[in-house]
Amino acid sequence: MHSYLSNRTRHLPGSCDYCRRKKSDSTQQPDGICSNCLKAEVDCTRLVRAILADPENYTVPDDPAVIRKMLFDLSRHISSLESQKARWRHISEDTSATHEPSILSDSGDNSSENDEAAVEMLASSIQDLTLNDSNSPPRHFGVQSNLVMMRTAEDIREKVVGHEVLQLKERRPEFWTTYPWQIEPEPPRAPLIFPEDDLLQSLISLYFLRFHYWFPFLHRPTFERAISDRLHLKDRGFGIVVLGVCAIGSRFSQDPRNLAEGISTAHSLGWRWFRQILHLETSEPPTLYDLQHCCLAVIYYMGTSLFHSTWRITGIGIRIAQEMGVHRKKKGQPRTVHNELWRRSFWVLLNLDVCMCRYLGRPRATTCNDYDLEMMCDCDDEYWENEDPTLAFIQPPSLPSRMSFFNHWTKLMEIEGLAHSVLYPVNKMHLYKEMGAAGSNWDQKAVTELESTLNQWLSGIPEHLQWSANKEDDVFLCQSACLHIMYNYTLIQIHKKFIPGPNQSSTLNFPSLSICTRAARACVALLETLKRVDFQFLAHLISPFYTAGIVLLLSIWRDKQSAVPPDVSRDVRDVHQCMQLISEYEQRCAIPLWLKPGAESHFLESL
Repeated sequence: MHSYLSNRTRHLPGSCDYCRRKKSDSTQQPDGICSNCLKAEVDCTRLVRAILADPENYTVPDDPAVIRKMLFDLSRHISSLESQKARWRHISEDTSATHEPSILSDSGDNSSENDEAAVEMLASSIQDLTLNDSNSPPRHFGVQSNLVMMRTAEDIREKVVGHEVLQLKERRPEFWTTYPWQIEPEPPRAPLIFPEDDLLQSLISLYFLRFHYWFPFLHRPTFERAISDRLHLKDRGFGIVVLGVCAIGSRFSQDPRNLAEGISTAHSLGWRWFRQILHLETSEPPTLYDLQHCCLAVIYYMGTSLFHSTWRITGIGIRIAQEMGVHRKKKGQPRTVHNELWRRSFWVLLNLDVCMCRYLGRPRATTCNDYDLEMMCDCDDEYWENEDPTLAFIQPPSLPSRMSFFNHWTKLMEIEGLAHSVLYPVNKMHLYKEMGAAGSNWDQKAVTELESTLNQWLSGIPEHLQWSANKEDDVFLCQSACLHIMYNYTLIQIHKKFIPGPNQSSTLNFPSLSICTRAARACVALLETLKRVDFQFLAHLISPFYTAGIVLLLSIWRDKQSAVPPDVSRDVRDVHQCMQLISEYEQRCAIPLWLKPGAESHFLESL
C-alpha cells in the first residue's frame, strides 16, 4: 500500500452518495437530507450504493495483489461495456436513419433526471482534487473529465474493499503548490477615471432606459445600490463594469463630455470611458464582473471600426462561463440575484455569438448540445427581491414582463444558429450520412423543418409581444417590432442561399426570392412604426435592413427581366428607407462591411 494513502475512514450507515466521504448520518437530518447536501445544494441520493449493491455476502481477499488484479479486471470490464454501448448506439442510429429522422430532433442521450443528478454530484465531489483556493468558487468539471473517472474508480474500489474511502495522507508540494514563478505578475494598472457624478448618474439612467431592455445582463436595483455605496471606487472589477455602462450610455447622450478629448465626431462617444477597459482583466478564478465586462465590450465594439474583436471576445466570455459551470442546469439550486446575473450574462453572450457568426460566416463558440441551463427568469428587475423569500422572482400576474422579449429572442437565435449549422456545414458528408440525405434532398428537408420551427416560434409569442401598431406601451411596441424584424430576417437567412442566380432555376420547391422579398418588405414596414416612436437602433438591428435592401434590389432587377415588368416603385422606396436608416446610424456609430467601416450604405448606393 502506498505511503501517501492515509488510514481508512469508515462511513456511518446510510450515508448518501455525496457524503460517502463525509462523517454525516443523513438519517439524523430533516427529511432525511444530510447537511453536506444542503450546503452543496445537490440532491441527496444513494445511486452509487444502489448500483453497486450486492445481494450476496462477499469476503474481501486479504492479499493486496488479488485486490489489485480485481481492480484491473473491473477496469477492463468497464471499458468493454463502453465499447459495446457505443456499437449498439451506432447500430441504433443506423436503424433509425431509415425512419426519416428530424434534423431538429434532440440526438443526445436522454438520461434520466436521477442520472443527471448523479453526474452533477460526482462532478462536484472532485473539487478537493484540484488546486482551487478553499475560498474561491469551484470550477466546473463535466462528466467526460478524467477526474470524474477517478472518482468512479474510487467508488468501485470502496465497494470491493468494504465501503471504505482512500484519502490522501499528504499532498506533495511539488504538485499541489503554486509557486511564485508560476503566477503571472499583475501589470501596472492605471486608476480608473469616472465621469463627474451628475454625468455618471445621467449615463446610468440612459443605459437602463434605452438599452437594458434589449440586453438585460445587469440588475438595476443591485447596480444602483452599489453605485450609492461607491463600490466602483473600491472594487476594480465593478469599476470596469461601470465604465462599460457609461460607454454604452454615452451613445444615447448629447453631453459633449462623453466625446474623446480633442475629438468632435459622434463616433467617439463613450470612447474616453471605454479606452480604460480595452483589455480584459480576467480574475483568477473568473468573476461575474469579468463576464459582464465581456458583454459590455462586445456591444460597444459592435458600433466601432473594431467590430472584428467581437467574435473573439464572445468566445472568451463563453469559455469563462463554462469554466464556472454556468452552462449547466443546477437542479435544486435556489434562484438568487447572483446566480441569475451569471445566467443572464451567458445567454446574452450566446445571442451575440450567433449575431457575430452570422455576420462573419464563422463557427459559433458553442452550440445547444453543450448547455442546458434554464432560461432567464421572466421577471422584471423590481420583483427580483422581496422581504418574503417565497415572493422573490415572481412577476405579478397582471403585469406582463419586459424580460419576455429576450427569452423569445433567445429561442429565435437558437433556430438561426441551427439553420447556420445545417445549411452551411463545413463537413457536409458527415452531416448527410447522419441524416440519411444529401444534396438538394437535404436542403429541401432542412428548409421545410426550419420553416416549421419558425412558425411554431411565431405562434408561441406572448400576447403582449404579438404585433400591433397600436400598443400603448412604447417598450412593448418596440420589443414586438424587433422580434418580428428578427423573425423575418431569420427567414431571409434560411432562404438566401437558394435564391437562383442569372439563368438559374431554384434547387428547391420553394420560391426563395419571393419569400425573401416578402420578408424584406415586412422589415421595412416595421421600420416605419419604430421611427414614429423615436427608437434608436442598436448595431445588431442594422444588419437586417442592409440585407433587406439587397433582397429588394435583387427582386427589382428580376422583375425588370419579366415580359411585363410590374410596378417596382414601392420596393424602390423601401430600399431608400433602408439606406436612410443606415446613413442615420452611421452618424453616431461605425458599420463595418468586410471590416471596412461605413461601406454598407455606400454599397447600397452603388447598387
